Formats: sequence, structure tokens, C-alpha cells
Amino acid sequence: MTPQTRPHRATRPLTRPARAIALIAAAAAALLLGQITLTATPTPTPGDTTSILLAAAATARTAPEGAYWRLKQLYTGTAGPYGTTTYRLRTSHLTETWVAKNGRIWIGHRQLAARPLDLEAWRRDGSPAQWPMGKDGGLHSTTPGQGTLTRLKGERKLHWSALPLTIKQIEALPADPEALKKRATEAIGSDRDLAGPAQDGLPRTLASLLYELPASPQVRSAAYQALATLPAVQVEGAATDPQGRPGIAVTFPIQQGQPTQGRLIIDPGTSQVLTYEITRIPHKADQLTTILESGWTDTRPSPPSTE
Repeated sequence: MTPQTRPHRATRPLTRPARAIALIAAAAAALLLGQITLTATPTPTPGDTTSILLAAAATARTAPEGAYWRLKQLYTGTAGPYGTTTYRLRTSHLTETWVAKNGRIWIGHRQLAARPLDLEAWRRDGSPAQWPMGKDGGLHSTTPGQGTLTRLKGERKLHWSALPLTIKQIEALPADPEALKKRATEAIGSDRDLAGPAQDGLPRTLASLLYELPASPQVRSAAYQALATLPAVQVEGAATDPQGRPGIAVTFPIQQGQPTQGRLIIDPGTSQVLTYEITRIPHKADQLTTILESGWTDTRPSPPSTE
């Protein structure tokens, strides 16, 4: 979620076994669908897609609200090559967005410590502690940088697909799954760069309401329910994110007929999205975003910390 910029085209750990996840899914489906009894299964399968997403929907509806929407994300990548023997760095940085109910927005940033991927080559290069980032300036360092926090001036809008929305307009999104799908289709229709039908963009557009935009708990619940009705959205199975948090991987095509996929790892028991990844991008590396915090809070905005 970046104010007035387009998003990529692109928490707590589960401690229960997969069988317990299925039981939670059964309870949630009963709540939502009129006390229907489901049979617990030992591991999630593609047939569990609806149950798992409805379990997350039931939890999302009861999530707390607060004065600020907080989104804390970890981005990782590589840089280089560096040195005479050629080695690359693993780099990472934190971004944090805070959105107040009155529309004020703060953006935080913190560069984390870089580390060489080939320690022997790094030692042969003299074990440097800093490396130039490139023509844009700045340095990668083995020491993490200080966190910064900037309040943006003036009224800002956030993009849902290609549609810029105020905070009030996001609050007014429908909490009915079918009405939300219709509204999402309208948002996608404003994208002049869309190559395929609007239906192709529905999964990723609805997914952005799960963690990226400051939607109400009711709208987040409706987004999960709407995703559960889309045949292209499928459960891949149990997965663990880079932070070691277990969850369930859910996939969907970015564009029908193309190999590129969106992949979420979600925790159905908390409704939290743990990661969002774009995979199978032709001739490019996968793009992974780890979501460390996402939700409403009364905590005041502050620079990103490593805690």
C-alpha cells in the first residue's frame, strides 16, 4: 500500500496441527452457512479451499478496530556482484505505513543489515562492512540503519487496483461478498494497462483488502468470503513463511493463460496474511513480501523497529 502509487502486480504462529485447522474451518463454516457439519481432515487439500477461507472470514469479522491502520512489511532481495572474486549480498529493509481514521498517513523505513552470501569470497575481498547501492546513492551495510518516520502532507489517496480511494471511500466498501466483487470489478476496470478481462484481476484485488488497505473487519471478512467463491483460488497446502510462522498457502493466477501466480500464506485462526508472493514470473525472480504486522491498533505511529 503506497499513497498515490500503484501497488506491485504482484501474527502469530500456528501451533496446532493441520487436523485442528480443519476443525476450525468446520466451526467457521457452520457459523456462516447455518450449522453445516464438516468432517475434519488430516491435511488441507484443494477441496478445503472454501472451508479454510471461510474460517479466516469468521475470524476477520471479530478482529479489533483502533485509531490507526498499521502495515509493517519486510522486503528481501540480493545486490551485487561485489569484490574481485564476485559475491552477492542478501539485503532487506522494513517499511511501515500508518493510516489514521482522519486520513493522515505516516511512512516509516529502516534498512536492515546486509550479509554476504559467499563468506569466503567476502573474506578474500577484505571483509568490507559497506557496499555502494548503485547510481541512486546510499550504502548497504553490515550494521542496520536507523528507523525513520515521515508524515505525508495533505490529503492522500490509496490505490485499490488502479482506483484511488480516500480513507472514507475505503470505509464505505460493501461488506457483502457479491457486492464487494462487483465493486472490485469496477476498480479493476479503471486499469488502462489491464491486458485481460477484469475477472482475471479479482483474486489479487480482493487479496489486497486482506492485509494492505485499511478496510474494516467486516470488509476483510467479505473479501475472504468472496475469494472462497472464485474457482481460480486454490489451497496449495501447509506452508511456513521465512519467519518460521506456519500457515496455509493459497494460490491464484495473476492472468489466465499465463504462468505467473499470486501466492498467499494465511493463518486461518487469526485471519492474518503472513506473506504475499508473486511466483513463476517469466525471466524474473519471484517477488516475496513478508507481512509482519497488519491491522487496526491504538498504538501511535513510530519508526520501524526490528522487534
